[in-house]
Amino acid sequence: MDSDWISSGASPGLLHIKLVTLVLMLCFSLLCGFSPVCVLRRATRFSSDPGSRQRVLSLASCLACGVFLASCLLELLPDFLNHMRDTFSRLHITLHFPLAEFILAMGFLLVFVVEQMLLAFREQTTDASLEKQALVDCEDRDAPHRSRRSVSWCAVDEGLRVFLLLFCVCVRAFLEGVSVACQRERLLETCVSLLLGEALVAFSLAVRLTHHALRRTLVAGALLLFSVSCPAGIGAGLALDGLTVGPQVQLVRCAVEGLTAGIFINVCVLESVWQESGSPKHRIHKVAFLLTGFALVTAVLFSKV
Repeated sequence: MDSDWISSGASPGLLHIKLVTLVLMLCFSLLCGFSPVCVLRRATRFSSDPGSRQRVLSLASCLACGVFLASCLLELLPDFLNHMRDTFSRLHITLHFPLAEFILAMGFLLVFVVEQMLLAFREQTTDASLEKQALVDCEDRDAPHRSRRSVSWCAVDEGLRVFLLLFCVCVRAFLEGVSVACQRERLLETCVSLLLGEALVAFSLAVRLTHHALRRTLVAGALLLFSVSCPAGIGAGLALDGLTVGPQVQLVRCAVEGLTAGIFINVCVLESVWQESGSPKHRIHKVAFLLTGFALVTAVLFSKV
């Protein structure tokens, strides 16, 4: 993402390119998002071997993990650090405290704190229910209810991770759109790279949502929200084109980017990569697919050079 936030009026040619990119981005993201969902669901429905279905989902999920990991470490994190440095240099402020790293750590720890709070609340409710069951001496009758409560709490933990992943990719896509709308040089190359990058992220998001076995309405809503994030960023950037952005807005953007990058690292490493690598099956294949996803994003970023 470009760090230039103060822009002047755009020429009609540049405006046309940005508007075409807005429309193509919406269509391309929807296509790359819903296509793998339909393919994976149909392959799962017509496949008679549960082991092969799980293997396909696991390998596709590792590919998605590689895409997310590269998007965070090679794109979102460097952009955040560059924007922090540029913002404070414009304000002529010299920091003697690692503020950028602190914001990043706060985003990383935020996920951990929220999860631990949920786990603590679950343990308290479970202990209270067990004490009540001991008083009435009906453990056998309530065993199915305990099982359902455990499954429901696991669904809450998993839902939190899915929500955070969706939040991170949507914020990243929105900021990418704003940066494209404010850009003046090498616009066509940047738009093509952005289309390819968003297509990879849309595909990966669809794979992860399918891997979590969410309901179709939730998957469709999540993909639609991501698909409109980047066009919304482009529209917001065009609406603000010609306006001078104050330091307060720049600082807010830096804070949002830092928290998003920290959350993204936590979700990618602890939930996606760690979970997939914890299974003892097909380890070499999983590593190969993860590196493939990482390499695809690296190739797209290299095309911007």
